[in-house]
Amino acid sequence: MNWIKKKALAIDIGNSRIKLLDDDIFSVYELQYDNWLKKLEKYILKDNDYKFIVISSVNQEAYSYLTKLLKEKSILFSNASDILEKSQIVNFSRVEGMGIDRRLGLIAAVGEFSPPLVTVDCGTAITINVLIEPNIALGGAIFPGLRTQAKSLEKFTSLLPFVEPVKPTSFYGTNTIEAIQIGIFSSVIGGIKEVITNLSRKKFKRQKPTVVVTGGDGPLIADNLSGFDVHFDPNLVLKGLQKLAKSVKIF
Repeated sequence: MNWIKKKALAIDIGNSRIKLLDDDIFSVYELQYDNWLKKLEKYILKDNDYKFIVISSVNQEAYSYLTKLLKEKSILFSNASDILEKSQIVNFSRVEGMGIDRRLGLIAAVGEFSPPLVTVDCGTAITINVLIEPNIALGGAIFPGLRTQAKSLEKFTSLLPFVEPVKPTSFYGTNTIEAIQIGIFSSVIGGIKEVITNLSRKKFKRQKPTVVVTGGDGPLIADNLSGFDVHFDPNLVLKGLQKLAKSVKIF
Protein backbone atom coordinates (compact mmCIF):
# COMPACT_ATOMS: atom_id res chain seq x y z
CA MET A 1 0.00 0.00 0.00
CA ASN A 2 1.48 3.33 -1.06
CA TRP A 3 -0.01 5.52 1.63
CA ILE A 4 1.83 8.63 0.39
CA LYS A 5 -0.75 8.84 -2.40
CA LYS A 6 -3.52 8.80 0.17
CA LYS A 7 -4.68 11.93 1.94
CA ALA A 8 -2.98 12.58 5.27
CA LEU A 9 -5.36 13.50 8.06
CA ALA A 10 -3.76 15.60 10.80
CA ILE A 11 -5.28 15.39 14.30
CA ASP A 12 -4.17 17.64 17.16
CA ILE A 13 -5.62 16.60 20.53
CA GLY A 14 -5.67 19.30 23.17
CA ASN A 15 -7.04 19.38 26.69
CA SER A 16 -10.52 20.49 25.67
CA ARG A 17 -10.70 20.18 21.87
CA ILE A 18 -9.61 17.98 18.98
CA LYS A 19 -8.66 19.82 15.78
CA LEU A 20 -8.50 18.13 12.38
CA LEU A 21 -7.06 19.22 9.06
CA ASP A 22 -8.04 17.09 6.06
CA ASP A 23 -6.41 18.69 3.03
CA ASP A 24 -7.89 22.20 3.37
CA ILE A 25 -10.88 21.20 5.50
CA PHE A 26 -10.60 22.26 9.15
CA SER A 27 -12.82 20.71 11.84
CA VAL A 28 -13.09 20.99 15.62
CA TYR A 29 -14.62 18.59 18.17
CA GLU A 30 -15.26 19.57 21.77
CA LEU A 31 -14.04 16.86 24.14
CA GLN A 32 -16.54 17.65 26.87
CA TYR A 33 -19.38 16.19 24.78
CA ASP A 34 -19.90 12.45 25.27
CA ASN A 35 -20.36 11.74 21.57
CA TRP A 36 -17.11 13.28 20.28
CA LEU A 37 -15.59 9.88 19.52
CA LYS A 38 -18.64 8.75 17.53
CA LYS A 39 -18.57 11.97 15.51
CA LEU A 40 -14.88 11.54 14.85
CA GLU A 41 -15.37 7.91 13.81
CA LYS A 42 -18.07 8.94 11.33
CA TYR A 43 -15.78 11.57 9.88
CA ILE A 44 -12.82 9.22 9.49
CA LEU A 45 -14.97 6.49 7.89
CA LYS A 46 -16.95 8.81 5.63
CA ASP A 47 -15.51 7.14 2.51
CA ASN A 48 -13.50 4.04 1.59
CA ASP A 49 -10.29 5.94 0.91
CA TYR A 50 -8.74 5.34 4.33
CA LYS A 51 -6.26 8.03 5.19
CA PHE A 52 -2.94 7.81 6.95
CA ILE A 53 -3.45 9.66 10.21
CA VAL A 54 -0.77 11.46 12.18
CA ILE A 55 -1.60 12.54 15.72
CA SER A 56 -0.19 15.11 18.11
CA SER A 57 -1.62 14.98 21.62
CA VAL A 58 -1.31 16.47 25.09
CA ASN A 59 -4.38 14.55 26.32
CA GLN A 60 -3.49 10.93 27.07
CA GLU A 61 -7.06 9.79 27.84
CA ALA A 62 -8.51 11.10 24.58
CA TYR A 63 -5.47 9.80 22.68
CA SER A 64 -6.04 6.30 24.09
CA TYR A 65 -9.72 6.30 23.08
CA LEU A 66 -8.90 7.47 19.55
CA THR A 67 -6.01 5.08 18.92
CA LYS A 68 -8.08 2.13 20.17
CA LEU A 69 -10.74 3.04 17.60
CA LEU A 70 -8.19 3.34 14.78
CA LYS A 71 -6.69 -0.05 15.61
CA GLU A 72 -10.14 -1.66 15.60
CA LYS A 73 -10.80 -0.19 12.16
CA SER A 74 -7.33 -1.15 10.86
CA ILE A 75 -6.54 2.45 9.94
CA LEU A 76 -2.87 3.41 9.67
CA PHE A 77 -1.77 6.05 12.14
CA SER A 78 1.29 7.27 13.95
CA ASN A 79 2.14 9.63 16.77
CA ALA A 80 3.97 12.69 15.49
CA SER A 81 6.67 12.27 18.14
CA ASP A 82 7.47 8.79 16.82
CA ILE A 83 8.17 9.94 13.28
CA LEU A 84 9.62 13.40 13.94
CA GLU A 85 13.19 12.15 14.23
CA LYS A 86 12.90 10.41 10.85
CA SER A 87 11.98 13.65 9.15
CA GLN A 88 14.69 15.86 7.69
CA ILE A 89 12.55 18.93 7.04
CA VAL A 90 14.06 20.83 9.98
CA ASN A 91 17.29 20.15 11.85
CA PHE A 92 16.54 20.15 15.60
CA SER A 93 19.97 18.90 16.72
CA ARG A 94 20.86 22.19 18.42
CA VAL A 95 17.87 22.24 20.78
CA GLU A 96 16.73 20.12 23.71
CA GLY A 97 13.22 19.60 25.02
CA MET A 98 11.44 21.66 22.37
CA GLY A 99 7.74 20.80 22.54
CA ILE A 100 6.04 19.02 19.66
CA ASP A 101 3.79 22.01 18.82
CA ARG A 102 6.81 24.31 18.57
CA ARG A 103 8.53 21.87 16.22
CA LEU A 104 5.47 21.32 14.07
CA GLY A 105 5.01 25.07 13.65
CA LEU A 106 8.52 25.41 12.27
CA ILE A 107 8.04 22.40 10.00
CA ALA A 108 4.89 23.99 8.57
CA ALA A 109 6.56 27.36 8.02
CA VAL A 110 9.50 25.87 6.09
CA GLY A 111 8.81 26.05 2.38
CA GLU A 112 6.16 28.73 2.84
CA PHE A 113 8.71 31.27 4.02
CA SER A 114 12.47 31.62 3.72
CA PRO A 115 14.77 31.73 6.76
CA PRO A 116 15.48 33.56 8.87
CA LEU A 117 11.99 33.12 10.24
CA VAL A 118 10.28 33.13 13.60
CA THR A 119 7.05 31.41 14.61
CA VAL A 120 5.02 32.77 17.51
CA ASP A 121 2.38 30.50 19.06
CA CYS A 122 -0.03 32.54 21.17
CA GLY A 123 -1.96 30.40 23.61
CA THR A 124 -1.62 29.51 27.29
CA ALA A 125 2.05 30.29 26.79
CA ILE A 126 3.70 32.48 24.19
CA THR A 127 6.37 30.45 22.42
CA ILE A 128 8.84 32.08 20.06
CA ASN A 129 10.73 29.70 17.80
CA VAL A 130 13.66 30.53 15.55
CA LEU A 131 14.84 29.03 12.26
CA ILE A 132 17.94 29.88 10.21
CA GLU A 133 19.48 28.55 7.00
CA PRO A 134 19.72 25.70 6.15
CA ASN A 135 16.50 24.99 8.06
CA ILE A 136 18.19 24.77 11.46
CA ALA A 137 16.12 25.37 14.61
CA LEU A 138 17.91 27.51 17.18
CA GLY A 139 15.38 27.35 20.01
CA GLY A 140 13.54 30.45 21.18
CA ALA A 141 11.68 31.86 24.16
CA ILE A 142 8.65 31.01 26.32
CA PHE A 143 6.62 33.27 28.58
CA PRO A 144 3.04 33.43 29.91
CA GLY A 145 0.26 34.19 27.48
CA LEU A 146 -2.39 36.87 27.85
CA ARG A 147 -4.92 34.82 29.82
CA THR A 148 -2.25 33.07 31.86
CA GLN A 149 -1.05 36.45 33.09
CA ALA A 150 -4.62 37.55 33.80
CA LYS A 151 -5.36 34.37 35.79
CA SER A 152 -2.09 34.70 37.72
CA LEU A 153 -2.98 38.20 38.89
CA GLU A 154 -6.36 36.95 40.10
CA LYS A 155 -4.91 33.89 41.83
CA PHE A 156 -1.90 35.42 43.55
CA THR A 157 -3.38 38.72 44.73
CA SER A 158 -6.15 39.50 47.19
CA LEU A 159 -7.93 42.31 45.37
CA LEU A 160 -7.20 42.08 41.65
CA PRO A 161 -9.95 40.46 39.56
CA PHE A 162 -9.63 38.33 36.45
CA VAL A 163 -9.74 40.59 33.41
CA GLU A 164 -10.42 39.38 29.88
CA PRO A 165 -7.43 40.48 27.80
CA VAL A 166 -8.22 42.96 25.03
CA LYS A 167 -6.32 45.54 23.05
CA PRO A 168 -6.20 48.70 25.20
CA THR A 169 -7.52 51.99 23.88
CA SER A 170 -5.02 54.06 25.89
CA PHE A 171 -1.44 53.93 27.15
CA TYR A 172 -2.56 54.22 30.78
CA GLY A 173 -5.56 53.10 32.78
CA THR A 174 -7.86 55.28 34.83
CA ASN A 175 -9.16 52.26 36.75
CA THR A 176 -7.92 48.83 37.81
CA ILE A 177 -9.46 46.94 34.90
CA GLU A 178 -7.89 49.21 32.30
CA ALA A 179 -4.54 49.16 34.10
CA ILE A 180 -4.44 45.35 34.08
CA GLN A 181 -5.44 45.18 30.41
CA ILE A 182 -2.73 47.65 29.43
CA GLY A 183 -0.09 45.92 31.53
CA ILE A 184 -0.80 42.42 30.20
CA PHE A 185 -1.14 43.44 26.57
CA SER A 186 1.96 45.63 26.64
CA SER A 187 4.08 42.96 28.31
CA VAL A 188 3.20 40.35 25.68
CA ILE A 189 3.59 42.60 22.64
CA GLY A 190 6.71 44.19 24.10
CA GLY A 191 8.22 40.83 24.98
CA ILE A 192 7.71 39.42 21.49
CA LYS A 193 9.15 42.53 19.87
CA GLU A 194 12.15 42.51 22.22
CA VAL A 195 13.06 38.92 21.36
CA ILE A 196 12.66 39.43 17.60
CA THR A 197 14.53 42.75 17.62
CA ASN A 198 17.47 41.21 19.48
CA LEU A 199 17.53 38.31 17.03
CA SER A 200 17.56 40.74 14.11
CA ARG A 201 20.41 42.79 15.56
CA LYS A 202 22.60 40.10 17.06
CA LYS A 203 21.91 36.95 15.04
CA PHE A 204 20.53 37.96 11.65
CA LYS A 205 22.92 40.86 10.90
CA ARG A 206 20.05 43.34 11.20
CA GLN A 207 17.93 41.42 8.71
CA LYS A 208 14.34 41.29 9.88
CA PRO A 209 12.96 37.74 9.96
CA THR A 210 9.57 36.73 8.63
CA VAL A 211 7.21 36.28 11.59
CA VAL A 212 4.48 33.61 11.41
CA VAL A 213 1.87 33.86 14.18
CA THR A 214 -0.58 31.16 15.24
CA GLY A 215 -2.69 30.20 18.26
CA GLY A 216 -5.95 31.36 19.81
CA ASP A 217 -4.72 34.86 20.60
CA GLY A 218 -2.79 35.04 17.33
CA PRO A 219 -5.09 37.49 15.48
CA LEU A 220 -4.95 40.03 18.30
CA ILE A 221 -1.17 39.77 18.63
CA ALA A 222 -0.39 39.62 14.90
CA ASP A 223 -2.31 42.84 14.27
CA ASN A 224 -0.10 44.67 16.74
CA LEU A 225 3.40 43.49 15.81
CA SER A 226 4.17 46.59 13.78
CA GLY A 227 7.54 46.89 12.09
CA PHE A 228 7.79 43.24 11.04
CA ASP A 229 6.68 41.10 8.10
CA VAL A 230 3.90 39.28 9.97
CA HIS A 231 1.68 36.46 8.70
CA PHE A 232 -1.14 34.77 10.65
CA ASP A 233 -1.97 31.09 10.13
CA PRO A 234 -4.52 29.54 12.52
CA ASN A 235 -3.70 25.99 11.35
CA LEU A 236 0.09 26.12 11.50
CA VAL A 237 0.52 23.12 13.83
CA LEU A 238 -1.95 21.00 11.84
CA LYS A 239 -0.18 21.88 8.60
CA GLY A 240 3.07 20.80 10.23
CA LEU A 241 1.46 17.46 11.07
CA GLN A 242 0.37 16.99 7.46
CA LYS A 243 3.79 17.85 6.11
CA LEU A 244 5.42 15.50 8.61
CA ALA A 245 3.14 12.64 7.57
CA LYS A 246 3.96 13.12 3.91
CA SER A 247 7.72 13.47 4.43
CA VAL A 248 8.53 10.08 5.91
CA LYS A 249 7.70 6.71 4.37
CA ILE A 250 7.03 4.43 7.32
CA PHE A 251 5.01 1.59 5.79
